[in-house]
Amino acid sequence: MKRSLLSRWWWPTWLRSAHDIDVRIASTVGARRLARFCVHAKDLPAYRFVDLYRAADAWCRRGETVRIESEHASETLNAILHASPSRWVSRRITGAVRKPWAVGPGEEAFLPADSFWLNRAAQGWTVLRVEHIPLQDSARLEVAAEDAGAAQSCVEDITAAATVGSIYRNRIIGLSIDAGIKDEYGDVERPECLRVLFRREEAVRDDDIIIDDEVRTVLWRNVVDLHHRRALLTTHGVPLRRGVLLYGPPGTGKTFACRYLCGKLPETTRLIVAGNALLQVKSVFNLARMLQPALVILEDVDLVFSARQITLYSSVLGELLDQMDGLRPFEEIGVILTTNAIDRLEAAIKDRPGRISQCVYLGPPGDVLRGRYLRRHLRDYDGSELDIDGLIRASRGATQAFLKEWVHRAVQIAVERLDDPAQLLALHNSDFDGALREMRRFSEGSTGKIIGFHEA
Repeated sequence: MKRSLLSRWWWPTWLRSAHDIDVRIASTVGARRLARFCVHAKDLPAYRFVDLYRAADAWCRRGETVRIESEHASETLNAILHASPSRWVSRRITGAVRKPWAVGPGEEAFLPADSFWLNRAAQGWTVLRVEHIPLQDSARLEVAAEDAGAAQSCVEDITAAATVGSIYRNRIIGLSIDAGIKDEYGDVERPECLRVLFRREEAVRDDDIIIDDEVRTVLWRNVVDLHHRRALLTTHGVPLRRGVLLYGPPGTGKTFACRYLCGKLPETTRLIVAGNALLQVKSVFNLARMLQPALVILEDVDLVFSARQITLYSSVLGELLDQMDGLRPFEEIGVILTTNAIDRLEAAIKDRPGRISQCVYLGPPGDVLRGRYLRRHLRDYDGSELDIDGLIRASRGATQAFLKEWVHRAVQIAVERLDDPAQLLALHNSDFDGALREMRRFSEGSTGKIIGFHEA
C-alpha cells in the first residue's frame, strides 16, 4: 500500500503541526517537561460520564486552561503523550461528536465524547482527559502530571467531586438492564450494561393516598421520619439501616404507597428497581452507597428472590443477603421490598430481623376505606344522585385498583348518554351496575372469581 502525501499521520513529527493532538499538547506544555509526565486513569460506568465531565471542567477553573475537543478512541492518553503515532491512526484534531446525555427528567446536555484540558496552576501543568468508551460502556478519566502524587490526587479529587455533585443525587431514578449483543462468532459487540434513568416526581398528596391510619403511621416512622431525623437518631445510637416489606394481593396500593413515600423525601436519592434490574443487586447497592442518603425500592421481589428451593437465581439471592447484611448500622440507606406473594419469598429475607425490620400488609380496603376511595375518585364528577352506601356494599372485597377502574368504566357508560359534549354528566347507580356486570362477565374459571376481588 502506498502512503498518500495527504495522509499527515505518515509524516515525521517535525513535519506535523499543532493540528495534531500530541503536537498541540507538547507545544503548550513543553516537550522536555512532557517526557516526564506519568498518567493515572480511572474507569467508571458510562452513566457517570456527565458527572466526570463536569467535575473535570470545574477542577480546571482553578488556573489557566486550554480545552480541546477531539476524538482519539484508539489511543490512551499515555500513548498520545509518549508513543510515536501509529501508521494506522491519525492524531489530527478533528473535533468530537457531541452526544445527548440525560441530566434530569426530560432534560439533556450535549457533551463531547472526548475532551482534553491543559491546565496550568501553581503546581505546574496537568493534562486531563474525559472520554466515553462505547465498546466498554464506560467513562474514563485520565490525568497526566510531572509528579505522580499530583496526578493521583487530581484523579481522587475529581472523582470525589463527581460523586458529591452527581446529577442523580436527591432524584428519583429507575434502573434497567440493556442486553448485550454478540456477533455471529460469539464476540461481544456491546456488553450488557446498567442504565440509570431519571423518573419524574409524581406528587402524591396526603389526601390522595387512602390507607389505614395505623399503616400510614408505621410507614412514616420506618421510612420518612427515619430519614428526616437521621442525625438525631444517630446521636442516640439508633441504627439507620431499616428494611420494610410491603406485601398483599395485586392492586392494593403497594406501588402507590412507594410513590407517596418518595414524594416525602426530596433530600434523599430514591432508586426504584424492578424486572431484570433486580439481577444487578451489587450495582444497585453500590449506587445507593455512593448517593446516600438513599432509599432503595425493590419491586415484586418474589420474581427473583423466591425460596432457595425453587429460585433460578440462587447466586443473586445470596448477593442480596450479603448486601443487606453488609449495610453498616449508620449508613443512610433504607430498603423497601414489595411482593404479591409473600409465601414464595425466601425466608432468610422476610423472617430475619436486621434484614426486614417491619412487614406491612396492604390488602383490599374495608367498608370505610372503600367509601373514602370511591369519594376520592368521584370528586371530579356529579355524583349527587349516587347511593354511595350501595356502591360500598356492592364492592366488598374489591381492591383499590378495581375500584378505580370501576369508576372509569361507569363514567364511560354514562358518557354514552350524552348527545352534546358540553352537556353536564351525572352519574347514576345504574352506570355502576352495568360496569360491574361487564367487568365480571368473563370471570375466572368455574369459581366465578372476579379479577380484582378478594375474600372480604
